Amino acid sequence: MKKSEKFVMAVFSGGIGLFVINFLYRALYLKTDLDYRFFIGYTAVLGWIFIVSFLGIMTILVSNRLRKRSKEGKEPISKLYSISFLVSFLPLLMLLISSVGAAVNGFTFIGSTSYGADAFWSNLMIMGIYACGVIIPILPLCIFWQLLYIIKRRKYRKTVRN
Repeated sequence: MKKSEKFVMAVFSGGIGLFVINFLYRALYLKTDLDYRFFIGYTAVLGWIFIVSFLGIMTILVSNRLRKRSKEGKEPISKLYSISFLVSFLPLLMLLISSVGAAVNGFTFIGSTSYGADAFWSNLMIMGIYACGVIIPILPLCIFWQLLYIIKRRKYRKTVRN
């Protein structure tokens, strides 16, 4: 790992550490409920720092692994990376299937039921953005992995051509 990558990893680790310390302090010592009020004030800033730090560490680790594979004489993008790229589309596919099912069978939210296109879009927004994007950030991680894979794949193909 390069010196600059080690420095950036240390900075990102510090950001994650600050968030974890703040989280534990507020959850255990102050007994703050884990709801929207938990992330008010500077904790929201630390939450964004945590997200950026996590994605940055993931990028550095993947880049380091691809560089090691390249130095060993192997292709940097292995079949496992390609398979993981294809698997990263499964949550989106499952969300679309769920939305089609809601369009056919109806979608109930806070006592009102809708059908057709309204149910499709309601399910897509509520389940996709809220459940899979905010509560459990599956879709943002999948999209990040797909972008990272595409960028690394293009760089690899450029170096092979030259």
